[in-house]
This record gives sequence, C-alpha cells and structure tokens, in this order.
Amino acid sequence: MAIFYFLGGHDPFLDDGVRITIRALREAGDSPHVLLLPWGMERRAAEQKAAELVNAFRDLGATAEPAWPDDGVEKFAKKLRNADMVFLDDGNARTMQKALRFSGMKKLLQGYQGVIIGNGAGALLMPMLALLPPDRYSSTYHMILGLNLVDFSVVPRYTRELDQYVIEASAGRTLFGIPEGSALMYGAGILSHSGPVHMFKHGKRTILNDEVLV
Repeated sequence: MAIFYFLGGHDPFLDDGVRITIRALREAGDSPHVLLLPWGMERRAAEQKAAELVNAFRDLGATAEPAWPDDGVEKFAKKLRNADMVFLDDGNARTMQKALRFSGMKKLLQGYQGVIIGNGAGALLMPMLALLPPDRYSSTYHMILGLNLVDFSVVPRYTRELDQYVIEASAGRTLFGIPEGSALMYGAGILSHSGPVHMFKHGKRTILNDEVLV
C-alpha cells in the first residue's frame, strides 16, 4: 500500500519540516533507502541538489541515490524495487511533469507501493490534476496532468490570497491548500495533516482539524 506525503514547499530538513520527514522515514521501514527525483531543475543544479539530499537523508539514518530522466525504464524499475521511499523534490512544475511523463517514470510510480513524498512542485504533481499559476502558456490559473496517484489536488505554498483561484478550481473536485511548513498525509483512504491545511470542495473552504476519510 502506497503512502503519500504532500509538503507545502518548506525545507524538509529544518524546523518542523524535519519532524515530518522523520515520520515518513519511519513509515518507510528500518534503515530506509530513498530514491531521489530532483527533476524540476537543470541538470547541474539537480546534481548539486541531489548530493545535498543524499547527505541530509544520511544524517537521518537513511541512504539515498538519485535517478535521472535519461536512465531508462529498466534502470528506473530496478531502483524503485530497491527503494523504500521516493522523494520528488521542488522545482519547476512543467519541467518536472515533462521529465516524468516522457521518461516513463510516471507509469512506474503509479504502481509503486512504498512511501512517496513530494515537496512544493513535487507535491503539486502527485495528484491526477495540478493547478498551476499564470505563466507564459496561460494568463490565468490552469490545470495540467499530474502523476495520477490520488484523485484530489493540492496547492503547496498556499496563502489566502489564492482563494479566488482555488475556489473556482474546486468546482466538481477537492483541493487542499498546504501552506509552507504544513503537510498533508494520505494512506488507506485516510487523510491526516501536520500544521494548518485548508480543504476546498464544491467552492467552499474549510480548515482541517481531524483525520478525514476520502
């Protein structure tokens, strides 16, 4: 059974963020091995970030290694079999989406049964649909296809200033606004959270206080 962690875009190794990361590692098992996917940035920056992540996870008692979009499906599958957790790092959502889709990793992640933790753009892309802010492709907020791991959507780095767009997007679907420093966890049909998380459903906003069945 897969367990999903959606982080609001904070540093997962500092302050409250490290508590969430430690919780995820415990759920992944003893001495967990983490597969890193820093695919939302240029290769040189991604390699530097991967090295930092390897050290950060090692400090928490885990081993980690990156995979790269040009590794190929066979190598992906082998690395996923050896991984207790997959970490989707923050970055540019469109860059990451294209890499996940065209490399074949998207389909493999849909069958993965370990812990998957996404931070920022990584969390944004884990659902079936991802809500993107205006960019050179669109003058307003718009949806793109995500990894289709869950059927609700999330908005990392959520602030109340985004309510107009998130409320509009919640017509006919459920979205969760996750501020920096907060996290949403989902497994076995049950949602839990750390820090304030806002739920948008059918154009209405509520603040989560307890576990929620989905």
